[in-house]
Amino acid sequence: MIHPHLLPPDLPAARVRACVGLIADTHMPERWPALPDAVFAVFAGLDLILHAGDVGELWVLDQLSRCAPVVAVHGNDDSRDSQRELPYQQVVTVAGQRILLWHSHYPDRVDEMESRRSDEIIPKLARSVQRAQRAGAAVAVFGHWHLPLVYADQGVLVVNPGALASGNGFMRQLRQTVALLLIVDDGSLRVRHVDLARPHESYAMSPLVKDPGFAAALCEYNAMILEPALAAHSAAINRRLGALGYDKTLPALLRVAHRCWAGAQEWITHADWVAEVTNDPDLSPSVRAEYLALLRDVARE
Repeated sequence: MIHPHLLPPDLPAARVRACVGLIADTHMPERWPALPDAVFAVFAGLDLILHAGDVGELWVLDQLSRCAPVVAVHGNDDSRDSQRELPYQQVVTVAGQRILLWHSHYPDRVDEMESRRSDEIIPKLARSVQRAQRAGAAVAVFGHWHLPLVYADQGVLVVNPGALASGNGFMRQLRQTVALLLIVDDGSLRVRHVDLARPHESYAMSPLVKDPGFAAALCEYNAMILEPALAAHSAAINRRLGALGYDKTLPALLRVAHRCWAGAQEWITHADWVAEVTNDPDLSPSVRAEYLALLRDVARE
């Protein structure tokens, strides 16, 4: 059962029929090495844990299952094993409440990139509302955005628990969060988000009613770790990395990013990145030459 300090002040523990842990975007170990101890403290003794995708390696789910049974879906940026073994979406029922679980990405990358052109949040949430309605679910849990939120519309409660890892190798996740979905004896639903850096200071996020814009809302939770000269060209850099093949280009970037995420340095610098590419034994000579040319071009811009 949920720890008393995580309960809403006006909700006695005896009225909670079930407590479900919500987590998403762990991206382990590619973008974060391990589950923080606070996850196990917050999720201990719950009835169920739902992982809303971008799990990383499947061992993440094994570790979470030390606390409670786990149901998970895959995300758009998941490991090969998770993409293969986990479904795109799942419907589960807990204490009489049906819950739709999905990552919420578009399976087609062209559609996904087109969906990112708009900065509005609420119209995007309509997809989760409609998906839940089609499944007859009262709750939709999704990931993908690295942005904790609660939204209610047309009888559907939409919840994003936030993320543990960064959205990409250029960013730092400033606040690692999970959430708790409480199913009350009268059928009502309550959500409590938890900042894992302060697990004893649960906060109830107000339902989203005014659209702040995605970029503005994300600023509280994500920050660029490319040094400013690189950050100015991040979109162009990302396109060229993709053209060369992320499977070849990301390892060198991520080695520097991990040092930033661990607090060893503030920025991914041009010099650090060049050094990693130069010394990467897994790059073919032709790819290394193209990669270094990309970084030289950035330095000249």
